[in-house]
Amino acid sequence: FEEMRRLMEVYGSTKCLRKRPSANGKIGPENAKKDSVKRKFYRWFPDLEERFAKDVENGGMYVPKVGHELEMQYREDRRKRDGEVLTKKRAKCRKQRLGGGGGGGGGTS
Repeated sequence: FEEMRRLMEVYGSTKCLRKRPSANGKIGPENAKKDSVKRKFYRWFPDLEERFAKDVENGGMYVPKVGHELEMQYREDRRKRDGEVLTKKRAKCRKQRLGGGGGGGGGTS
């Protein structure tokens, strides 16, 4: 569990960052339930075995197969790309909601 939290803190998500308060209104990993952290971890690292290797000599910590810098760059690029997609999606929905969507109500994807 601690290794999951470490990887999440060091490498972050591949999706753009969204800070949402939890049910009790607080943000932060110290307020997260263990099961929530696990679910979030597997969403953030769906390809853990492909991208990371367990370093037995270093206490069983996971290390990126391509190296720290390249993994950080990969995740930054993925977050940036996801943010651009999300911005376009929000603009499209906003345009449709405000009446500029071309009428008919049936959107195409």
